[in-house]
Amino acid sequence: MELWDACDFEINMPMLKGRSCYGGLDLSSTQDLTAFVLCFPPEDEEDKYIFLPFFWIPEERMRDRIQNDNVMYDKWEAQGHIDMTDGAVINYRYIEQKIKHLRDVKGYKIREIVLDRWGATLLSQNLDDAGFRVGGFGQGYKSMSPASKELMNFVLEKKIAHGGHPVLRWCFDNVVMKTDEAGNIKPNKEKATQKIDGAVASIMALDRAIKREGRSVYETRGVLMLDRRGGYHYTS
Repeated sequence: MELWDACDFEINMPMLKGRSCYGGLDLSSTQDLTAFVLCFPPEDEEDKYIFLPFFWIPEERMRDRIQNDNVMYDKWEAQGHIDMTDGAVINYRYIEQKIKHLRDVKGYKIREIVLDRWGATLLSQNLDDAGFRVGGFGQGYKSMSPASKELMNFVLEKKIAHGGHPVLRWCFDNVVMKTDEAGNIKPNKEKATQKIDGAVASIMALDRAIKREGRSVYETRGVLMLDRRGGYHYTS
């Protein structure tokens, strides 16, 4: 997390208007945290991948989590880092309207939104009807591994700017990377009370930003690896 915190670069919000970006939407459960992250790819070699996150949680569920799990949703809500919605479940229509607001009012050029279509057919269709390009994104190793590795590289190289968003940081701090026999990785969590929705949404958004806007860094410099002595090197 020290490396993640080192990417707490200030984000010039007005400069994001009219800039291309890609969205990752992790709906999780209608009774729990929902995350939408926009990834703005760099416009030149000196620029960074900018993460702009948004979070929602139903009011009744939030009160339970504060009391039972000691998660400071109330503080984050008061600071404007998370939106609390009425009732016991998230209204996906509310999320749809928020995403439209980001495009139509904020002026972000959302080129594509990716999400796990399982359980979100109606929302996916509504976003498509609203003029968004919507794509599916699996949650297994095949889909998650490439962008997860890219993200780790970009964090090490300080090519990420996240503005120090506390809820997003909490999600990444909860991540444990699972590895299969082939060396593929994907984010996981150790406890049910921990949430990684913001991290998952970030990885999905980054995947699309890389694929749509430019070549993967792996194609030019290999994979950044940690050796036994604690040093880093690129594979060929």
